[in-house]
Amino acid sequence: MKLLNLLTSVYLIIIMLALFIGGFFIYRKLGAEIDFELGMELDRQIVAYAERIRQGVSPEALVNERLEINELPFHLEEENLSIRDTIAYHDPLSREEKQLKASRSFKIANRHYRISYYNLVIEAEDITETVVYTMLVVFFIQLVFLGIFFRGISNWILRPFQHTLQKIQQFNFQTNRPLHFQKSSISEFNQLNEFLERMTQKLLKDYRQIKEFSENISHEIQTPAAVVSGKLENLMNLEMTEEQAHLIYGAYENNERIHRIVRSLSLLAKLENEEFEPPSQIDFSEILLKNIELLSELVNLSELSLETDIKPKIRMKIHPYIAEIMISNLLGNAIKHNNKGGWIKIHLGLHQLKIENSGASIQHDPGELIQRFKKESHNPESVGLGLAIVNQICKTYEFKMSYSPVGNIHTTTIEFK
Repeated sequence: MKLLNLLTSVYLIIIMLALFIGGFFIYRKLGAEIDFELGMELDRQIVAYAERIRQGVSPEALVNERLEINELPFHLEEENLSIRDTIAYHDPLSREEKQLKASRSFKIANRHYRISYYNLVIEAEDITETVVYTMLVVFFIQLVFLGIFFRGISNWILRPFQHTLQKIQQFNFQTNRPLHFQKSSISEFNQLNEFLERMTQKLLKDYRQIKEFSENISHEIQTPAAVVSGKLENLMNLEMTEEQAHLIYGAYENNERIHRIVRSLSLLAKLENEEFEPPSQIDFSEILLKNIELLSELVNLSELSLETDIKPKIRMKIHPYIAEIMISNLLGNAIKHNNKGGWIKIHLGLHQLKIENSGASIQHDPGELIQRFKKESHNPESVGLGLAIVNQICKTYEFKMSYSPVGNIHTTTIEFK
């Protein structure tokens, strides 16, 4: 969820809670205020009718549908104002209605009168309807304000943060330039930008140092390794005992293994640092068929049967060289870790590449074999980096890789986006 949408949602929830709580208290206060004012009005009416009786008007002449005058014994104390709800006939509506009745007694000219006056009660439903209507109007105004002002103002306030996010997304080690941000009027954004500037400068410095170190190691190892290979080849052409030949051949194989490890680690570092050119649309089917043809002789030498189901014109966005490396490693694993006289099945569809092969059952956790230098077989040609390279390629291009050995059947699946 975007930050602006989150702020809007929180604001709406707070407004709704405030309106609900405020509406409840308004309802209670409004009802109490109406009852109080109505009671005071009834009291004023009663006092006015008592004053008219004092002026000599006959009580019988004053009585109407709202006014009731009863004579009490003179010796009784005057009654204070009492207000209560009652049901009385309302002549204009021609039906009985809930009304408020106020009563009070007065001693006038040696006579004692109880004067009662009625008025319609404003029902709770009427108050509720008024409060709800008022709250809905207020809420609508809040929504308009939210849409026009709050989101606009919030978007303006968060604009420097949006610029920071865009800069971070555009950061790339290949450009070799640290991030630089414009000054903002908000101090917290300035603190964030300053930290990001320092962090990217440190990242680029560390990246350059590690890159130079790995390149130097790779270059410096290749030269003496090539010299060693040449001298070992010369020694193998000389006359020697079987034991000497065996030792020299072992040294030669291990020297070649060093070559393969250095190349693989260098490739992994480039993949992790995204040092390759941006991906382009390629015909993945064509590259897969070309690699199968290149390895066909090795398949025949290993006495393997090969079955393919490759859909033509499967296109995807990936660097061609990276695609060749991924396919070469997958096919190489299927050949190297197979049984003599075994089989390989290759299926390529619109969304999936699946390679199945026969082979010995494994003892390790399949998930471990994807890690660096983890391998099941003792094949000297394997350095334990094939699946690790394929896994890193899948992470870089957002593919999903799975390796699932079941008994003597090994299945590697690559699911494309």
